[in-house]
Amino acid sequence: MTLARILLTLLLTLSTQFAFSTDNTVPSTLRIGTSASYPPLTFKADGKLQGMEIDLAAALGQQLKVRTKLVELPWEELIPALNAGKIDVIMSGMSVTAARKRQVLFTEPWMRIGQMALIRSADLVQWARPEALFSKGARVGVKAGTTGEAFAKAKLPDADIITFATIEQGTDALADGKIDIFVHDAPTIWRLTANAATEKAGLMGLYRPLTEEYLAWAVRRQDTALANALNGALDSLKKNGSLGRLMAKWIPVQVKVN
Repeated sequence: MTLARILLTLLLTLSTQFAFSTDNTVPSTLRIGTSASYPPLTFKADGKLQGMEIDLAAALGQQLKVRTKLVELPWEELIPALNAGKIDVIMSGMSVTAARKRQVLFTEPWMRIGQMALIRSADLVQWARPEALFSKGARVGVKAGTTGEAFAKAKLPDADIITFATIEQGTDALADGKIDIFVHDAPTIWRLTANAATEKAGLMGLYRPLTEEYLAWAVRRQDTALANALNGALDSLKKNGSLGRLMAKWIPVQVKVN
């Protein structure tokens, strides 16, 4: 083999290795972790993962031109699985908090939400006043491990805080009179009270945001290139109307209070 050919072969080999080592912004198969516990964003129906985040995952794969693989995990295992390298991104209705930002790198938010209160319609007079929620002895239900729980424990010192494993357990307890108020994210309250297709009889939402929060996707803290790629794809989904169409599909009724 001539010297020129040896040098050319070496150059091509190094170029291939260099390209392989740097072109790792997005994996060829993007493993997306989700917890099927937050309808209408992510849930299971007829044994199949559904919801807005699930549709967003598909749209994201098309935008990035990569395969996507949904990995269903319990909510509390999502961040550990991400940091252990078992998944590449969390898409599961995760709100941005200071505590979570110490563990993961969030993308730009894709939705603005806040905590809201759910009550029995028959109790409107008792709980309609903004300050009523903060009254001593109020029985406030929350889902464990959520920003609703964090809000209640930090801001409702005089209330009796009762945690539930699922949203359904909390809303059933409310309907049965075992608690007075259930606090959860706005999409849940919209789904249960402002959407005729999914509303829960006898319950109503108090459409005053108790907090200001944002939903975003999470990657490992060192995966800045992947976060940038996801942000670029999200921007495209916003501009081409895909995000708006998915929002209208899964959250057709949103009550906004100025």
